[in-house]
Amino acid sequence: MEAGNDMKIIQERLRHGSYQITADVYSHISKRLDKESMEKYESHFNVINK
Repeated sequence: MEAGNDMKIIQERLRHGSYQITADVYSHISKRLDKESMEKYESHFNVINK
């Protein structure tokens, strides 16, 4: 996920039987992804409120 891959791609690559299995195992948020997500949110929020 940190490399930018979608969870569905990861599921297929790891040959998990379902998306849910992959999400349950790998959905913890890294500090970097959390920071990037917050920056995107703040940027979007600032554009809307101008």
